[in-house]
Amino acid sequence: MRSKCYNENMKKIIVIVILMALLFAAGYLLSKNKSQPIFQNQTPTPTTIQVVGGDRDIHGCIGSAGYSWCEAKQKCLRIFEEDCQSIEGIKTALANKYNKTLDKVFIEISHENPQYAAGSVKFGQDEGPGGAFLATKISGTWEIVYDGNGSIDCNKIKQTYEFTQEMLVGFCD
Repeated sequence: MRSKCYNENMKKIIVIVILMALLFAAGYLLSKNKSQPIFQNQTPTPTTIQVVGGDRDIHGCIGSAGYSWCEAKQKCLRIFEEDCQSIEGIKTALANKYNKTLDKVFIEISHENPQYAAGSVKFGQDEGPGGAFLATKISGTWEIVYDGNGSIDCNKIKQTYEFTQEMLVGFCD
């Protein structure tokens, strides 16, 4: 009687093991075939690999690296490193200060970050060498801290503002 019970239990265990093996095999095959076409005449689409930095826009700017096109500066830039509209903002501040029209103000920005800028200014294309400027953005508006060719109070500039050392070359050497 004991051997009959033992044989029946062994049969049950073998059936359970076989069922588990079949379920495991079916699960494996189903997961493996997920990427294959469902229909025989369907062709699989090629897998594309996204390369970091491979997402250049029509201007060549790499969006995944934070670059976008700045029409005003005609270049790719990161808006968290450089203000796209700084040229217009600084030109406007200089034009207002000297009662000039924007078309008479010519600037070149040599160093810039979102808060500060340094560069050169001329009023009119045919004028002489022009002068230099330091500007800062206050409440979203560019303001001129210094402009001209004369002396500059470097201690005041350094204590009041946070221009980078690179921006102050030529002003406060």
